Amino acid sequence: MKIADRYILKEFIKGFLFSLIGLLAIYIIVDVFEQISKFVDKEVSAFVIIQYYFYQIPWIIGTTISPIACLLGCFIAIGNLSRRFELAALKFSGLSSYRILLPLLWAGLVLSGLTFAINETLMPLANQKKSALEREKINKLPKRTISPSKNIYYSGEDNRFYRIKFIDPKKGIIQGLTIYEFFSDHTLKRRFDAPKAVWSQDLLGKDGKWELFNGSERVFKEHLFEDIYFNSLVLNIKEKPLDFVKLRKPPLSMGFFEFKHHIENLQRGGEDVTKKLVDLWTRVSFPFMNLIVILLGFPLATKVRNIGFIIGFAAALFVSFIYWGLMQLARAFGHTGALPPMLASVLPNLFFIIVGAFLLWKLRK
Repeated sequence: MKIADRYILKEFIKGFLFSLIGLLAIYIIVDVFEQISKFVDKEVSAFVIIQYYFYQIPWIIGTTISPIACLLGCFIAIGNLSRRFELAALKFSGLSSYRILLPLLWAGLVLSGLTFAINETLMPLANQKKSALEREKINKLPKRTISPSKNIYYSGEDNRFYRIKFIDPKKGIIQGLTIYEFFSDHTLKRRFDAPKAVWSQDLLGKDGKWELFNGSERVFKEHLFEDIYFNSLVLNIKEKPLDFVKLRKPPLSMGFFEFKHHIENLQRGGEDVTKKLVDLWTRVSFPFMNLIVILLGFPLATKVRNIGFIIGFAAALFVSFIYWGLMQLARAFGHTGALPPMLASVLPNLFFIIVGAFLLWKLRK
C-alpha cells in the first residue's frame, strides 16, 4: 500500500470513529430522555440502564448509524485534505480523483462486510440479552422458560407435518405423535402414528434420533394403502425436541440464516411471508450503504474549498436522507407485494450506485 493510501485511510478511520462515537452518544442520550419516566417508574438501577443500552449498541450500529458515520468519515477526511491543499498536492503528483477514491472504496467494502458480520453474530445475541433484561429487570416479569406443551401442530422439513398431543422437551418424550409426509405436489405419501416417541442423543450431544414405539406406518399408493405395524421404529427426523416448542424469537434476535430458515418453516405452514422476505433481503442490501454513501459523498467533499464545508456536508447528508427515504419507500412497496422482495431491497442501492457513478464521472481526473 502506498503512503498516500495509508494517509487517506488514516484520515478516514479517524473521521469514521469520531462520527460513530458521536452519533452513538447522541442516539443513546435522546433515547434515555424519551424513556427516563419509565425507568423512574420501574425503579430501574443505573447499572441495569447501562446494560440495557450496551446490548443495543450492535443494533444501533448495524441497522442505523454506520452508513451515516461512513459518510461523515469520508466527508471529514476528503474535506480536510481539500481545505489543507493536500488533495491538490496529491493530484499534482499524478493521482487522479478516482485513484484517491480507491482506498476509501476498499474501506467502505470492508465496513459493509463488518456490518453484515455484526448483524449476523453480535446483534442477535445482544438483542436476546436486551429482551431478557427488559423483561426481568425493567418490567419485573418472570423469566421465560421452556416447559411441557400440549396440542402442537408443526410444519417441519422434508415435507412433513407433525401433530403432537403432549411433549416434554427436557426429557425428549412425546405422547401421541402423528406424522404426515407429503409428496412435492402436496399429496399424502405416508402417515406415522405412535402413542410414544423418545429422543436420544449421541455422546457428543450434536446428533440424535427419534424412536417411535408400538405404532403403525400407513403407505399410500394409487387407490389403496398399506398398513405396517411396528414395535420400534427409528425415524430420520431433523427436528429436535426444542424445535417443536421453542419460544418464537423476534426477527432481530435471529441471524440472517436463522431468519431464512424461520421463513422457510412459515412457508411450509402456508403463511404469507412477503414482508419477512423483504426484511430478510434488506439485511443483505443495507450494509452496502456504507460503500455507496462514499460514492455519493466523495464528489461533494472534493469541492469543499469551492462550496464551503457546511454546504457540502449538508448536501451530502441530504442525499443520504433521500437514500434512506427511498429505501423505506421500496420496502413498503415490497411489503404490499407491489415489488418482488429481492428487488425491493436492492432497488435503492442500484439507483444510488448510478447516481454516485454519475457524480464521479462529472469529476475532473
